[in-house]
Amino acid sequence: MQHLLPLKVEYLLMIGVALFWTITYVLIIYKGFKDRSCGMPLASICANITWEFLFTFIMPFHPLQQIVTLVWFLLDCIILLQFLYYSKGLYPKRTLHASVFSLLVIAFLLHYGMAVEFHDQLGIYSAFGINVMMSILFIKMLLVKDLQGQSLSIAYFKMIGTLCASILCYSLFPQSILLMIMYILIFVLDVVYILLVSNQSIKIIHRSATYKKPMVR
Repeated sequence: MQHLLPLKVEYLLMIGVALFWTITYVLIIYKGFKDRSCGMPLASICANITWEFLFTFIMPFHPLQQIVTLVWFLLDCIILLQFLYYSKGLYPKRTLHASVFSLLVIAFLLHYGMAVEFHDQLGIYSAFGINVMMSILFIKMLLVKDLQGQSLSIAYFKMIGTLCASILCYSLFPQSILLMIMYILIFVLDVVYILLVSNQSIKIIHRSATYKKPMVR
């Protein structure tokens, strides 16, 4: 492990990751309740929850990070409950619960396997793998559900939080080609997502303005 950046800068980046991703989760929960919809794809929820469970309760790597990860875990539990509640009329109950349970088990096993196989006790490779998947699925979710459960604020905080993590991990592991590829992919996908959300928001504003415009006699 190297330190290309000063330790103070790395600490600020750590704070940025914790702060901006916590805000992202809170905004997703708030928008979900407001729109009566879940603002995160199921695969992303299951991948996040199991990663946070693994590195909070089974393989904790730093006391402060353990606290942050625990907070994320609890917030993701709320998001999962939102998904189950707002999806209960869309799928048969047994099918929904079986799907969620299966994804949780699969995600947990993959996270644990990657941590052991790659000696990645920080969970970095699986974390950025989750982020690549999330960036793709958030775009797909926007195309399917429009802005239900989503907002421009969520898109920006999500991007900034991951960008802080990318810069921090590059400072620690500059030799990793795989991580570098994932940093770039996530950033490009997040910019695309922001542009799509912004464009969709403008369309909604224009539609609302047109609808409210008084008729001229």
